[in-house]
Parts: sequence; structure tokens; C-alpha cells
Amino acid sequence: MKRAVSRACVRILLTYLLAMCCSFASGGDRWVVQAQRGSLLLYAEFDPDTERIWAELAEVDAELLEATGIEGTSGRVEIVLFSTRQSYLQYLSGRVPQASARRAIFLKNGEISQVYAYNSRSLAVDLRHEMTHVRVHQHMPYAPLWLDEGLAEYFEEEEAARPRSSRREAVRWKARVGFSPTLPALEKITAAEAMGADEYRNSWAWICFLINDSADSRQLLRSYVRQIHRGEAPGRFSEYAATENSGLLSRANSYFRKMTFPLTFASSGE
Repeated sequence: MKRAVSRACVRILLTYLLAMCCSFASGGDRWVVQAQRGSLLLYAEFDPDTERIWAELAEVDAELLEATGIEGTSGRVEIVLFSTRQSYLQYLSGRVPQASARRAIFLKNGEISQVYAYNSRSLAVDLRHEMTHVRVHQHMPYAPLWLDEGLAEYFEEEEAARPRSSRREAVRWKARVGFSPTLPALEKITAAEAMGADEYRNSWAWICFLINDSADSRQLLRSYVRQIHRGEAPGRFSEYAATENSGLLSRANSYFRKMTFPLTFASSGE
């Protein structure tokens, strides 16, 4: 009798687990829209501008590849959009407590990358930010926090919007009165919880410098990313830069005082 009850319990448990695993993929009645573009799968509680989403994410992929050499894999990416912040928090609060402080979040679930967000005026920005994280973590076995967040902050904005970024004026003003972002200080931060608004802005500023200052600065960034992609350990970027191009980082303060965004440099062809 006990064995029969035990087997029955096991069958019930397996049925429940199977239902839980399948409920997300099948969508049930929750997802108003289910769409797919290549390895990207979209689930939404409302009817978003799907074509715009695909276009924004394709733009991120193209820019990341050109500027840094970072390239996504064919790994599955699930984009889950909630109709309201309340719905977003109800779904994630028990699973991912840190989601309560964010409009969107990227999670790695085995080989599957997941992006959760909710409908808001900043949805396109949020998706661009989180998709940058997805591609960075698909391409690199590890990424320094300042680099990961700096890239996400940079590519969350469309190219035309970057020269008008509020962060640009803050960095320029600080640099002109003698307070430029310090890379070694950023490199010491290993937990996202330790990053505040200043650290996010400073990480963004360093990515701006590396991508936009010159072909040499962009090439240095690409080389650093390539070494990590290969599974090598190039060390802290400030030390790597000092070895590969000793005078490059000394130009950073001058760049921060101007914060220019020139036309996209020609691809290095690597």
C-alpha cells in the first residue's frame, strides 16, 4: 500500500513539474503574443511593436560586432514582456528578488538566456541594455563588471541619441574641473550591488572613450575582448592597455573633457 501511494505521489510530482516546465513554453492564456526570430523567442502579455523590437536588437548585434568583435551565438534567448510593473514583480519577486530594483533583468538559465521586462516608455532602451548583456555573456566566458555594464549602458541608446545623453554633460563637466573617471577604481568592483549611478556613468564613459577616441583605442578594446573570448586571461584592462599601448590611456582625460562621438570607424576586418 505504501509503495502504491509512493508511486502515485511520484507520478503526481512528475506531472506537476512537467506542467511547470511546459507552461512557459506553451504560453497558455497568459501570453498575448508569441513570436520568434531566429534564436530569439518573444513572449508578451500585451501586443508590442514586434518588428521594432527585432530591429532594435538587430542594431545592437551589428554595432557590438563592429565596435568590439562581440558576436552572439545561436543559443536560445527568451524575451519575456509583462504588461505592467506589478505583473513583472509578481512573476519575479519570489524567483529573482533583485528584479524589484530594476525595470528589466537578464538571467542565464543553463544554455538559455532570458530577458524579463515590462511595458513602459523605456522598453526599447531596456531591451537593448539587456540584450547587450546577453551577447557579452554568450561571447565571453567571463567579463569584467565595468566592461559588461559599460557596454550595456552604451548600446542601450541608439547611435543618434548618444551625443545628447545626459551622462555626457556630467562627465564633461566633472573632467573640466579635474574629476575624470578612474578605471582602476572601477576594476576593483566585483559585485553589481556595489555600483551606484556614478560607477555606471563612469563605466559608460570609458566605453565611450575606447570606442570613439581613435582606431587605436577601439582596436585595443577588440584585442582585449578577443583574448577573453579565446579563454585567455589578459588581466585588468588598465594593465593590459599599459603593456599593449602605453600612451593610450593618458589620452582619456582629454577625451572626457570633450566627449565626442565621431562617425563610426571602419571595421578592422578581423
